[in-house]
Amino acid sequence: MSRNARRRAAGAAALAGGVMGVLLAPVMVVVKYLTGWSIVAEPSWIPVARPALEPLLALGTPVELWVIYGTLYTAALLLMLAGFAALLAEIRAEAGSVRPRSLWILLAGLVLVIGGDAVHTHTWHQDGLTVPTPGTNPVANTGYAVHMMGMNFILIGSLAAGIGSLRRRLLPRWLGWLLALIAPSAVILSMTVLPTTPSGGLLLFSATMAALGAAMAAGRGGLTAA
Repeated sequence: MSRNARRRAAGAAALAGGVMGVLLAPVMVVVKYLTGWSIVAEPSWIPVARPALEPLLALGTPVELWVIYGTLYTAALLLMLAGFAALLAEIRAEAGSVRPRSLWILLAGLVLVIGGDAVHTHTWHQDGLTVPTPGTNPVANTGYAVHMMGMNFILIGSLAAGIGSLRRRLLPRWLGWLLALIAPSAVILSMTVLPTTPSGGLLLFSATMAALGAAMAAGRGGLTAA
C-alpha cells in the first residue's frame, strides 16, 4: 500500500470513529438515565429528544441498550485509535520524531480508555444490577478506574499538545486550537448537558478526530504545520 493510500485509510478510520463518537454521545446519555442513574439532574434536552430517539431505544432493556451502544462506542474509539496511531507514525517517518511529544500521552490515554471502558460497559450490570452502583463489582470498578486514568491522560495530553503547537507552530493552527479546547470542553460538558464518560467528555475529541480524518482522507495532510 502506498503512503498516500495509508494516509487516506487512516483518515477514513479517524473520520468514521469521530462521527460515531459524536452521534453516540447523546444516545449514551439518554440510556444512562433510563437505567435509573440520577446522580446529576437530568439535562433539560433529554425529554425533548427522547421521542426522536425512540427507534434506537426500542432495541432492548436499558441494560441491554447500555451494552449495545457502549460496544458501538468502543468500536468508535478503536477506529479513532487506528487513525490517530497511523497519523503519528506518519509524522515520525517524516520528521524522525513526533512533535509535540504530548501526543504520545494522548495516545496512551486513548488505549487506557478503550480497555477500561469496554470492561466497565460489560460488567457493571452483573449480579442482577440494573443501575450502575459503585463498589459492588470489583471488575467493573477496576475498569472504571483505568478508563478514568485514561481520560486524564487524554485531557492532559491534548491540552499540552494544543498549547505547545500554538506556541511553536508544530501543527496546523485549527488543530492546535481544537486540541487545546478538548480538556475545558470535557469538564463543562460532563457537568452539564452530557454527563457521561467517556462519551460526553470526549465529544470535542471525537469531533476533532472527525475533522482530522476528513483532512487526511482528502489528502490535505493533517498533523504537519501549515
